[in-house]
Amino acid sequence: MSELLSCISVAIGIIGVVYAIYENRKLVKLNKLTRVSNWFNYQKVNNSVGGVQFALKLYKDKHKDHIDPDVLQELAKADAFGQEVHKEMIRQIYLSEPSFTSKDFERWKKEGKLSEEKVALFKMFAIDE
Repeated sequence: MSELLSCISVAIGIIGVVYAIYENRKLVKLNKLTRVSNWFNYQKVNNSVGGVQFALKLYKDKHKDHIDPDVLQELAKADAFGQEVHKEMIRQIYLSEPSFTSKDFERWKKEGKLSEEKVALFKMFAIDE
């Protein structure tokens, strides 16, 4: 009887270890997917914010003699909302990356994920400064 219980205990232990390995692999895969998604969304938000800022500048340049305050206000609001989403995406990257230091920013810059202008914004969230 005790042999049977020992065998069952060993089998349950092995099944538990196999299941833990399986779950760990799923977690690693999910973390990678999250990181990739965060960087993808960061780039999209960055493009959107840049587009709104370009439209705002273009509007001011082309209509400097007769600027409509309502249009200007809406463009400024769109820019402000975009900036907030942009910062939120940086926060999401901060939460999903294993490291978030100035060295990482330099590496990301070399990899093309980050422009020189955005390094200062990322440094606001850095853990080493």
